[in-house]
Amino acid sequence: MRKGICLGLASVGTAAILSGTAAPASAATSGDTTVTFALIGAALSIDVQPTADLGTGATGAASVSGQLGTVRVTDLRGGIQNWSASATSTTFSNGGTGAGRTVSSGVSYTTGALTTSGTIVIAPIGPTALSGTPATVARPTAVVGNNTAAWNPTLTVSLPSDALAGSYSGTITTSVL
Repeated sequence: MRKGICLGLASVGTAAILSGTAAPASAATSGDTTVTFALIGAALSIDVQPTADLGTGATGAASVSGQLGTVRVTDLRGGIQNWSASATSTTFSNGGTGAGRTVSSGVSYTTGALTTSGTIVIAPIGPTALSGTPATVARPTAVVGNNTAAWNPTLTVSLPSDALAGSYSGTITTSVL
């Protein structure tokens, strides 16, 4: 019996010695890795409706107006550079020339309410007279990173008192830079 107890104590003692005398952990060495990456911005773009119908007016009316459809500026440049949208107008004509057949002045553009995404500060611009020279129709005061702005502008064409009956057409060109 003594022999069994001695072997048992010896086994417990050996286990205690083995578990208590493990080699101390060595200090790990470390190193730093400098990590770099680049973010590449994309384009600044504008989308407009290809056609718009301002409806029907009566001869002798002072003006005709309607909405042009959604204009959307998408800025994926990923920076802080503001952008500016501008518009021009051609002469509106009913296919002829001469008195009463063309309307070349009195075209105004109102941005109206704007919807935005991203970090952008932009306010609507009231009626802006359009001609063949670009006129600013939307301009944010602050942008950060990618952003979009959209609006559905109202175009008003003032009519001369001698405008003849007929279908008139012209072109509104909207651009962004």
